Amino acid sequence: MTKPISALTYKVVAFSELQEVDTNECIDWANEMIELGYDSPSLYMLAATEKPTNYFEIIDYLKSTVQELGLEMKTGDAATLSYASYYVEQIAEEKDIRENLTFLYKFCQIRDYEELVNDFYMLYWAWDQLDYADDNNNHYWPGITRQNIKETVIKVANDWIAMNKKYYAQQ
Repeated sequence: MTKPISALTYKVVAFSELQEVDTNECIDWANEMIELGYDSPSLYMLAATEKPTNYFEIIDYLKSTVQELGLEMKTGDAATLSYASYYVEQIAEEKDIRENLTFLYKFCQIRDYEELVNDFYMLYWAWDQLDYADDNNNHYWPGITRQNIKETVIKVANDWIAMNKKYYAQQ
């Protein structure tokens, strides 16, 4: 049985590819990994770095840590999928659904309407339109109403995970 990894792993392994990764989260990740029983010299150095951090303080320790732990830095679509998966999995676990959907919406915009996460962009707008519409209709996602929006977002998240997990999974 393999040890669990921090959920932040999916964000930090996209660090060298995506500017959206917060360098301070790399410190949080290192501390979570230590708590989960991981051990490496670079991991301890990363965990000991004071916040606020910047890219140049973190990148070398992060790359070394990822390598020492036997993880894989992601590039291209795999980086996009890995980063987005952090938020999608939060939605699937029914944690702060609207907030995590908003992060995915913003990520889709920043990434020039990235097709890999476009469904969440459309769901965000469907939910937004339902908040302000006089009727129970939206123009972004057929069949969504105020009564089923939350469940639909969770279902789409679970379907997305099932379809994409093999492309972003670690260990």
